Amino acid sequence: MMTKQQSDAAGMSEVEKQDIAQLEEFVNDAVSRMAASTNVRREDALEILENIHVEMVGELRHAVETLGNSNRVVKRIDSNKLIHEIEKTIAAISNATDLDTDEITTIFSKEPGASLADVSYRLHVRSQYDRSRFA
Repeated sequence: MMTKQQSDAAGMSEVEKQDIAQLEEFVNDAVSRMAASTNVRREDALEILENIHVEMVGELRHAVETLGNSNRVVKRIDSNKLIHEIEKTIAAISNATDLDTDEITTIFSKEPGASLADVSYRLHVRSQYDRSRFA
């Protein structure tokens, strides 16, 4: 997929750029709420999302336990609370984009360390692609 910089070069409309900016703000708020609820830094919450890839929300427990074995941040968080907050974050992003759990976690985990602008751009592109298939 294209990065945000490539989208600028590709001549996206101002409306589409505004949509992506609003989605970035929405995703930032969702990640920030997750961080606040689990008492971790926002960067750590984003790192957790980047390291979890599941097809269905029901697989989160196993994914969090596996991640907890290798990630210092996850070890110090109540796993039940973390699972609940990840579910809420994925549900919020899903409602905003019409993407499913697998698509969302794939986008987050595809390029760890990417900016929220790039993650939001990829969420937007995938959402537009899926919607165009059903139009």
